[in-house]
Parts: sequence; structure tokens; C-alpha cells
Amino acid sequence: MKKILTALLAAVIFAGCSSGKDASETNSKYVTDLSAGSPAVDFLFRDMDNKPFRLSENKGKVVLLYFWRMKCDQCKVELRAIDALQKKYKEKGLIAVAVGADSMHSASLYEVHQFFDKEGFSFIKMRDEDGFVAEAYSVMRAPEVFVIGRDGTIAIVQKGHADWGGPELTGAIEKLLSGGSK
Repeated sequence: MKKILTALLAAVIFAGCSSGKDASETNSKYVTDLSAGSPAVDFLFRDMDNKPFRLSENKGKVVLLYFWRMKCDQCKVELRAIDALQKKYKEKGLIAVAVGADSMHSASLYEVHQFFDKEGFSFIKMRDEDGFVAEAYSVMRAPEVFVIGRDGTIAIVQKGHADWGGPELTGAIEKLLSGGSK
């Protein structure tokens, strides 16, 4: 009898580990298939300096949402390039937002603050430890980037690593800032 109960308990536990669906098939009201040309999903969040940030209040600007994780070394390299873009194009209307997709179990708030303080980044820093913003944008892994044009639609979607200081992406950003589309 004890073996049967143990087997039943194990079956229940393992059945709960997988729904048989991948993330794109979830029934969440937030998960959508976002691609270039889709309207950006609005959100309100407090940044790491405790200032409110609402995406829709930045219509008329080009917003770069960079989803990253603390344990992603390449993300840290790309954050430096994103910061350089922010500094170069801020006056032309670029707003870069680093969305930390770490849970409190994978990186402490202290670690993240320490990293940002050491680097001296100028962009907006958010911690999405509950995953609300990442879920709204269907972010599955880091890095993922959404560049939102002045009209509030997604102009660029970049999944995976990219050269944010290179001519292709900086050219696309410059085109968006000058009023064109990607």
C-alpha cells in the first residue's frame, strides 16, 4: 500500500511539472505574438529609483526595452552598448529601459544595484522579478529587445544577442529617431 501511495504521489507531482503546452500556447491574457508592426503593450512600473514609468506616456519617443538577466554575461556587454546608444541619442528622443528579468532567487536586488552602480548606466532600470512585463512581451529568454517607434508600435524585435553598437542596429535606431520606420 505504501508503494502505491508513493507512486501516486510521484505521478501527481510530475504531472504538474509540464502542461504539455509551450509558452506560446498559454491562456494568459497578457501573452501575445508580438512582432514588428504590432502595437506595444502598455505597462506601468516603478523603476529601481522608485520612479513610475508608463510606456504609453513616452509616445512620440523611441523606446528600447532590453530584457536581460544578471547571470547572462553577454547581456552585461550589450547593456554597455545600450547605455552608449542612450547617451548618444537621448536628445533625439531615445529612451532605453533595461528590464531585469531575474527572480529574487536568481539574483539579489543588492547584486543588481551593485552592478548598475559600478557601471554608472544612464538608462532607466527596472526589476521585473514577478515577470509581469516579460509575460506581456512573451519574453522567454534573455536577451530579448523590443524597439518601439514614436507611434507606439513595435519597430524592431531582436531575440538573442546582437551588436547594438554596430552599423545595422544603430542605423535602424537613427532611422526611427528621424521619423522613418525600420
